[in-house]
Amino acid sequence: MNRDVGPIVLVGLSGAGKTAVGRLLAERLVWTFVDLDAEVERRAACTIAELFQRDGERAFRDLEAQVTRSIPVDPRTIVSTGGGWMARPELRDTWPHAVRVWLRVEPDGAMSRLARERLTRPLLAGPDLEAELRRLLGDRLPAYRLAEIAVETDGLTPAAVVDAILDRLAEAGRSPAAP
Repeated sequence: MNRDVGPIVLVGLSGAGKTAVGRLLAERLVWTFVDLDAEVERRAACTIAELFQRDGERAFRDLEAQVTRSIPVDPRTIVSTGGGWMARPELRDTWPHAVRVWLRVEPDGAMSRLARERLTRPLLAGPDLEAELRRLLGDRLPAYRLAEIAVETDGLTPAAVVDAILDRLAEAGRSPAAP
C-alpha cells in the first residue's frame, strides 16, 4: 500500500455527499478530515448563507480561497470542498500532489439530498432547485472532469461510496493505508 497517496480532495456538486463521505473515509483510514465550508463558517463567524446575504458571493469566494491556502494539509488528509471550489484553477492547484475525487451525482439525486438544506445553500435557494443544479453542473462539469478519479454516488450509501473510492484508488495504484 502506498502511504503517500494523499491528500485526497473530494469535489462535486452540492448534494454529492462530500462531507459525509469525507468524514467516513477519514475515519476508515484514520486520517485528518477538513471540511472547507465548515472552516469558512468558523472564520466568518456565521453560516455561508449569512455570509452570502451579508457580504455577497465575492466575499465567500475570497474567504474560501484564504482558507484553502492557509489550512494545514498533509498527505494523510481528506478535504471536503464546496461545490464551486474545483471550478477555480487557483484553488484546485493549491495541493499539487493531491488526488482529486469527483463524487458524481445527477441533479435529481442531489435534489433529494438537498431538499432539507436549501435555506443553508445560497446558490440553491431559488424557486427551481433542479434547474439550478443542472445549470451549476453544466458550468462546472469541465472542471469536475479534471479530477483524477470519478465515483458515482447516486443510490449509494456513504459507506458504499467510500468503498468505491478505495477501489478506484487501488486500480490507479494509489491505495492509501490506514495505520
